[in-house]
Amino acid sequence: MRINPDELLRSLLFRKFRAGRHTFDFLEALLAVCITGVGYLLQTPFEAGLLHWPFLLAEWYLAFAGAVLVWHYTENRKKAIGTYSIFLILPTVIADSAILRSNACVGAVLIVCALLLFDQEEKWLFTAVAAALLLWSVKYIGILFGCIVLRQNQKLKSMQLFLLLAAGGARFVYAYRSWLNAGYTLVTFHWPNIYEIVGKEAVQGQLIDPIALVGLFLAAGLLIMAVWLFGQGTLFDSETSAGTLLRLLLFFGLAAGYFLPYMDQSYGYLYCIIGVLYFMLEPGEFLVPMLLQIVTYAGYQECLNGESMMPMTVFSGIQFLLMAYLGIRLLQEAGVLKICRQKN
Repeated sequence: MRINPDELLRSLLFRKFRAGRHTFDFLEALLAVCITGVGYLLQTPFEAGLLHWPFLLAEWYLAFAGAVLVWHYTENRKKAIGTYSIFLILPTVIADSAILRSNACVGAVLIVCALLLFDQEEKWLFTAVAAALLLWSVKYIGILFGCIVLRQNQKLKSMQLFLLLAAGGARFVYAYRSWLNAGYTLVTFHWPNIYEIVGKEAVQGQLIDPIALVGLFLAAGLLIMAVWLFGQGTLFDSETSAGTLLRLLLFFGLAAGYFLPYMDQSYGYLYCIIGVLYFMLEPGEFLVPMLLQIVTYAGYQECLNGESMMPMTVFSGIQFLLMAYLGIRLLQEAGVLKICRQKN
């Protein structure tokens, strides 16, 4: 029997394979392999000849976990593959892991794992992973305020919130003590926040930096006020909305970083990852991750090149508009704006 190569190739291209309960096409598997190869090449260090494998494996695991999360909520293979592809070629990911070799990917892996565990009824595993994230770095303190809103909406128990408060509070106190007399200079910080507008040079030779102290109180006050506002309504009145959850984490994460002092360029790494997941679950929100990627990459560009493509105050303004948009969306979903109109 004569085999037709064209027919054989055509049948292979459109053949479906099964892995457990899931099916996938040959072309989808081929695309995943090609994207993995591209990610491998992009992750090659620019100064050294060998890959830094821990960061590469962490990025691959992050991309895979993000794809699993999107598949869990959408059951859409194309969105899952798209998430995997974006995570491997995202400019901030390449800059952070391949060039700077930072450990920001650890926090991103923890938050994606926490989101994967959020659907569990008791949510103790989610709480444990989120607590580990808060203990890992003070950069994620905004996640704690998002969890307070989840407790207000009966998505977390009081003991779970207490554990998160203990972890976040311990890390915050440790970080504040380490800030004293740390010898920060003008070139230490590259995250476009309010300090790019009012001045970001730390005061030298004093026990406490007055501008940083004002920023700490301002951040705490505004975040507590936001928690109170969201508590006037109900964000999760029925089943948990994944898009609302990610929007909540994005808002509090960006709001905290906008006023916290001494934040470097890697602060935005986690929120770029959450932004991509948010877009995959809410396709109409493309501008949010796109603008967030631009803002975050500007910080990496200033860190690597000594200057950004535009003045950093411009990116600080863009980030403020992103925060305002996310906050207004959350107030609308919670029904707070409707309550205010009724009272007036």
